[in-house]
Amino acid sequence: MATTSMLFIATAVLYSVTSALYLVALFRGTEGTTAAARASRSARSVLLVSVVAHMTYLAVDRFNDATPAMPVIHQTLTFISLGVVVAFLIALLRRPAIGVLGAFLSPVTLLFFLGSGLGRSVSEVSPEVRSALLPVHVGVSLLGIVAFALAFAAAMGYVLQERLLRQKRLGGLFQRLPPLDVLDMFGFRSVSVGFPLLTLGIITGAFWTLRIRPDAPPLAPTHVFAIVSWVLFALVLVLRVAGGWRGRRAAFGTILGFLSSAAVLLGYMLRGGGA
Repeated sequence: MATTSMLFIATAVLYSVTSALYLVALFRGTEGTTAAARASRSARSVLLVSVVAHMTYLAVDRFNDATPAMPVIHQTLTFISLGVVVAFLIALLRRPAIGVLGAFLSPVTLLFFLGSGLGRSVSEVSPEVRSALLPVHVGVSLLGIVAFALAFAAAMGYVLQERLLRQKRLGGLFQRLPPLDVLDMFGFRSVSVGFPLLTLGIITGAFWTLRIRPDAPPLAPTHVFAIVSWVLFALVLVLRVAGGWRGRRAAFGTILGFLSSAAVLLGYMLRGGGA
């Protein structure tokens, strides 16, 4: 247990350092600026070390924990935080220009990871449901939130970039951020990946809840936030395709949808139950 705690603290510190370096890289001028370029390179290096530490922590934690691999909320949050980082690194291979989005993603990763240390309560789940339906629900929900985290970072970048453009502040920070069309398209594709996963997660979650708690209220707070997220992301997709609803409005819808998704996880964590 001492080893697990030390690895947890070390990983959290590394993610904190990564967040600080990405923020320095974002707000210290253009990429040619020495301080910004050095901070950007350091941030990527520390992020890679953070992933190694995170995976080591996860392996040790699983070895010391007899509970199921993913139905517990603290384990789900751990997987989500790691998934966000891995997805970001994979996206960087194809789109190096989005590297600055690490300034928005690394704090999200850190918060998810810290949250995993607060939600270690385990609720009883029947072995039958646990082996059949629950891993599917948790797995698709996890991947959906990872996709929405990437969309959230792109939306944050879009809102900031669009504001700088309207204010005609075209130096420094403006030059550090990707073009608006790149951010808009990256966010749209991320939402397009996450939405069907969220839909499947809501459906499997509803069946799972009815299976283990048939007398449960039809709309618990976590269910409400999940439905709100689904509606918001559905609007972002439908109105974009049907009505050309993109840009700033789509970015705000994406941000609100991600926050609603995060509220679902917060509800599970506060309830102390299985994911």
